[in-house]
Amino acid sequence: MNLGPATSLTGRRSIEIAVRTAHIAAMALLAGGHHFGAAPPSLRVWGVLTAATGAVLLAGEASHSRHWVYQARGVISLVHVGVLALIALAPSFARAAVVAAMIIGSVGSHLPRGVRKWSLRHRRPVD
Repeated sequence: MNLGPATSLTGRRSIEIAVRTAHIAAMALLAGGHHFGAAPPSLRVWGVLTAATGAVLLAGEASHSRHWVYQARGVISLVHVGVLALIALAPSFARAAVVAAMIIGSVGSHLPRGVRKWSLRHRRPVD
């Protein structure tokens, strides 16, 4: 069965899907651990995996367009990372920061393309 080029998975796309899946899984375990009050040392591996896969996703996303940093998708990603920085800066906010990051990440990932590609600099969607 030939699905055609529009539905074929390239090597890069397959890797992006695998990294995103690993990121979601690590983040889910990190968030669950924070929610249920797990000891910080037991969450360290999930925090590191979440950060590492997030960094790979960030690099991949930023490589899609030279305009990324001032498009809505770039700004949302940087806010997402900034919220997570609260965990290191103020550990008492860890539980709230993880939940806020999950909400920001989920909403940002599911916005319509025209909104995600909206450029604050150009005041219109740009590729």
